[in-house]
Amino acid sequence: MTGGQVTLTALLPEHAADAARLHILGQPGTFLTSLGPEVLTVLYRMLPASAHAFGFAAVDPQRPAALLGFVSATTSTGALFAELGTRRIRAFLPPLVRRFARNPALAGRAAQTALYPFMHGAPGDDGPSPAELLSIMVEPAQRGRGIGALLVAALQAECRRRAIAALDVTVDAANAGAQRFYGTHGFTFVRTFTLYGREMCLYRARLD
Repeated sequence: MTGGQVTLTALLPEHAADAARLHILGQPGTFLTSLGPEVLTVLYRMLPASAHAFGFAAVDPQRPAALLGFVSATTSTGALFAELGTRRIRAFLPPLVRRFARNPALAGRAAQTALYPFMHGAPGDDGPSPAELLSIMVEPAQRGRGIGALLVAALQAECRRRAIAALDVTVDAANAGAQRFYGTHGFTFVRTFTLYGREMCLYRARLD
């Protein structure tokens, strides 16, 4: 898929280091960012290999190795977390142990993260589970070019192709800019919940 000087491809393991870098630039102060580039690189290397995750990378067709932005999602947050905590744990353990040794408080936040799949669902959910947008990041110098919109549109189209009826995203309640962005792209507010002592907002896009 191409838009102007931007080409969208599947998010691949070789994008992992650049995805980790963009994640840290795009979400300073969040739990995942606090785990550092080593852990995030492992995460973004594992996601494309999972049956429960998918995503897209935005690249310049003249420089396809460099990410302009990316989006990642999961068909089941619970199943993805279970996979990362079992089959993929050997890849995560060494960098996680090193990170927790330097900052023991992160272990408590990791335990809260493990409970996240049970916290964010919408009241009355009784049909097929929605997919969840995990992360969307754009290179700071490339913002304002519509790359984020291209990535969200590609993700929603892929969800429809997979017959997924809804796509969720969690946004920090203090992040008004992100809430406006998702509102512009078909997401509506569902409810708030608390994670890491902060108020979070659940938004959902209906795709059926």
